[in-house]
Amino acid sequence: MEELIYKNNLNQDWISFIFFINLIILTVIFKINPPRFKSITLFYSSDIYIKRFSNEKKFNMISAYNILCFIITISTLCLFLILLLEYNYKTLLFAFEYYYLFSSLILMLSSRYIFIQFLINQLKINHNYRIGILKNFINNFRFALFYLIFLLIVNYVEIQNKQFLLFTLFYLIIWVFYQFRILILLFKSNPQQILYIIIYLCTLRLLPWYWFYILILEPWL
Repeated sequence: MEELIYKNNLNQDWISFIFFINLIILTVIFKINPPRFKSITLFYSSDIYIKRFSNEKKFNMISAYNILCFIITISTLCLFLILLLEYNYKTLLFAFEYYYLFSSLILMLSSRYIFIQFLINQLKINHNYRIGILKNFINNFRFALFYLIFLLIVNYVEIQNKQFLLFTLFYLIIWVFYQFRILILLFKSNPQQILYIIIYLCTLRLLPWYWFYILILEPWL
């Protein structure tokens, strides 16, 4: 049996509800700023988006629009982990586990963002780093949005595990390419600050995910 989803009606009901909530949030995001939402869904438009919207509210990342985008990104990641665990490890998870994952990721990533902002202010890092953070945020939301559509299809259409994993791997490779593209452009504009970039990658990017796996995911495997 190679179905991706363990077909349990009660379990599928709460997942469908989560998808419905995500749809409502996306509708609100679109209503807040339609041109901005349309721009963010185009893979080639990152630079155009940055030039057009980076100066809004003095480069304020803590806005209703960005917070809702952040929620969609976290929700997509949680749904991916839930569906992956259910099939590959035969672990039947319910709404409580989703909320637990969601809360843990919100806490971890919010804490990381606050810490990064603190370091930027203390080290007086130039504007290019802030642009890099915004580009990273845009790409994460963009990839999460399209992957959420894929997960929605997967939730209602039977698909082989190999197909799911191959698509996810291919999608992940594209995401990594865009992430490295951001880092390379950042390095080109600040070659003398390569040490900051290495520290950022090793500690602020990778370490939180390692502890998330150890403390949250590993007990379920």
